[in-house]
Amino acid sequence: MKKILSSIDQAVLLRAIEQSPASIVITDTTGIIQYVNPKFEAITGYTFDEAVGKNPRILKSGFQSLEFYQHMWHTILRGEVWDGIFHNKRKDGSFFWEHCVIAPVVDEKGNVTHFVAIKEDITEKKEQEEALRKSEEELRTRNEIISKDLEYAKRVQHSIINTTLPQYPGIKIYTQYIPYDYVGGDFFTLKTVDENLCIYMADITGHGVPAALFSTVLKYVVENLWNSRILSPDQFMFKLNQELIGILSGYFFTAFYGVITPNLKGELYLTYTRCGHPYPLLLSNNTISMLDSPGTLLGIYRDIKITGNTIRLSKNDRLFIFTDGLVEMDINSKKDLRFDIIAEAVIKTKDMELHEAVQTLLDMVTSQNTTIDDDIALIALELC
Repeated sequence: MKKILSSIDQAVLLRAIEQSPASIVITDTTGIIQYVNPKFEAITGYTFDEAVGKNPRILKSGFQSLEFYQHMWHTILRGEVWDGIFHNKRKDGSFFWEHCVIAPVVDEKGNVTHFVAIKEDITEKKEQEEALRKSEEELRTRNEIISKDLEYAKRVQHSIINTTLPQYPGIKIYTQYIPYDYVGGDFFTLKTVDENLCIYMADITGHGVPAALFSTVLKYVVENLWNSRILSPDQFMFKLNQELIGILSGYFFTAFYGVITPNLKGELYLTYTRCGHPYPLLLSNNTISMLDSPGTLLGIYRDIKITGNTIRLSKNDRLFIFTDGLVEMDINSKKDLRFDIIAEAVIKTKDMELHEAVQTLLDMVTSQNTTIDDDIALIALELC
């Protein structure tokens, strides 16, 4: 080291210190400033003459505790290097942050004669950190609000989806709802109106709070139509679309609506229509039928044509109505509607009790799907 120093002109060493991008301060062992470089002047606003002979406490801001400074002095007086951050005050009264390393300077005998402090202005970095902290705090607050909103939305949605199923003579009913997100976009409801069992299911685009809000509106409109005794599926769907199209604002949905009605002989008939909704499956005499009827997505066009179909239901028939989350499968990295898989599951579970059959069916279907990224709603009915 001595050879290196001897080979460098002292003037070069002085220029290196003077031109250093770091603030450099040299004090005696009592802390009285002996030297400051131009960078110190630029950062603090104190000139060389104003700083020399003073204690570094001229920069003290009052933000840091007495214990902070005591620890620093205990460290350097033991001959150790201190590394820390000061929150200091400039001559003009403005505050700044600096990272500081203070090291003792010793003579040939190992005695501490001075202290040298090398300091870097980190005000911009600290401001960025503070801005990030505030941003994270604001984001955390917003997330808490969103979480509360989602919780309320979840409660609302669960309150409008049938938890208490209607009792209808000769029919067992079992339902399942598995939202993909915290709040889903599927909705269904069942109700007895006069001697009719009305079944409604919809699949709303999207998830979260908007879907829950729209579910509430949908529930309100459906109930109003039932209260108005508009039961015919084609009229019901047409009126429903008319009521909602002005509210949707870009939302659209698929829907199934069916009405089970007895005739004078006590036979049950299902009149239904589907608007873009997956085909319900009817298991009758060990045979699977896909129930079809003409109809388009709701919420897009005001004038739509909807046609209903009617079928007779027989003893031991099972009817499965579901949203596309149950049949839209990702198998071998390819999305497709696999009605064949659910049909096979319906056949395999035909001898089970209805609730057990539904649970087994769900397990069988979902186990074959590599990625489930949509809500699953299912209504199962059995004529006993």
